[in-house]
Amino acid sequence: MTGIIGAFAGALGFACMYNLSGRNLWLAAFNGMMGQIVYVLTKAADWNEFAAMAAASLTVTLLAELLARIFCSPVTAYLVCALIPLVPGKGIFEAIRCWILDYADAGIWARITFLQGAGIAAGCLIAAGVARTLAGYRKQKKEAAS
Repeated sequence: MTGIIGAFAGALGFACMYNLSGRNLWLAAFNGMMGQIVYVLTKAADWNEFAAMAAASLTVTLLAELLARIFCSPVTAYLVCALIPLVPGKGIFEAIRCWILDYADAGIWARITFLQGAGIAAGCLIAAGVARTLAGYRKQKKEAAS
């Protein structure tokens, strides 16, 4: 539960840093919280790191695309703030710490962190591709109707 509240607060902080205000501020924070909820639920369902991060970033990206279309604002306003809580900062720190101290766990931490980062990238790419395809389909359908 603290991770979900922390994700909301982290996304809210980055939304403030990017000068979002009003409704956009809270929607960006909500989007970050939703990503963390999906990550926690998928990890509880025993998904691996890649799949859990991919599902979370897919959710965040699709929600950002939807919110941007509904409220006529840029997608990045919602997306960047919401992806920040998903960044595997602990994994990066632990991998470098174990590498510097010559611990055997360095490779394990690096692998986990790489899988999480690849999952974030894959989820964003898939969601962006789906959004662009649907937007092109809607545009094509609109042109055919007129």
